[in-house]
Amino acid sequence: MKESLKHKIRIFFYGNLLQQIICFAILGYMFLVYFTSRKKFINLDKFCSSYESDKMPVITLFWHGRLMMIPFFALKLKKLIPSSIFMTLASKHGDGRFVGRIMRLFRFKVIYGSTKNGRKFSRGIDIFGIKQIINGLKAGNFLGVTPDGPRGPAKKINGEIINIARIANAKIVAISYSSSRSIKVNSWDNFNIPLPFSNLAFYCDDKFFIIDKALSDAENKDLVNQITNQLNFAEDQANKIAVNNIN
Repeated sequence: MKESLKHKIRIFFYGNLLQQIICFAILGYMFLVYFTSRKKFINLDKFCSSYESDKMPVITLFWHGRLMMIPFFALKLKKLIPSSIFMTLASKHGDGRFVGRIMRLFRFKVIYGSTKNGRKFSRGIDIFGIKQIINGLKAGNFLGVTPDGPRGPAKKINGEIINIARIANAKIVAISYSSSRSIKVNSWDNFNIPLPFSNLAFYCDDKFFIIDKALSDAENKDLVNQITNQLNFAEDQANKIAVNNIN
């Protein structure tokens, strides 16, 4: 019994140690890419102006395949709006553990999906997690979400985020990034890994969605289509700016 407990403790310790090493390696690579690349942030001034005009909390949406460099968008935002706190969602399983650890290294507030039984939403977030998100948004924090995560299907929006935005009285905006040199992983989301010494373009759409009422099924479907189009547009714009060189 004692030997079995020692074995479990050993597995837990070395498993967490290995995860920490991997996370720091990924973090180091992210900073290598960022600091060796030419960078351009598009429409951040419009984002800040929109926020300053009404102080409404903002939910930034980006496709899961364009997750890797988004923390630098949030860091740039923090410099422009020092009072801002960036929240993000992460799964407790699989790559979600690594994502959560890395986001915490950036000092973002990470809200994890629950592994307990009980009422859950399709992202695996329980009612307590949803309350944390809504309370955080109402306090003026920003939320970053991959609406097609954590397992897809790729570029298909989970409609829950619209209800969260409505309850929290938050605006939704699409963001993305692209790199002139990158690798696409053969995964469900075609995960994008930028290479060092590239052009990096961070694009923030200038169209904000405000959901001020409960929507009918038809209205909800139409809104999901509109936001999907803006997410694809943001990615396309980032691609064009990165590939066509940054001025």
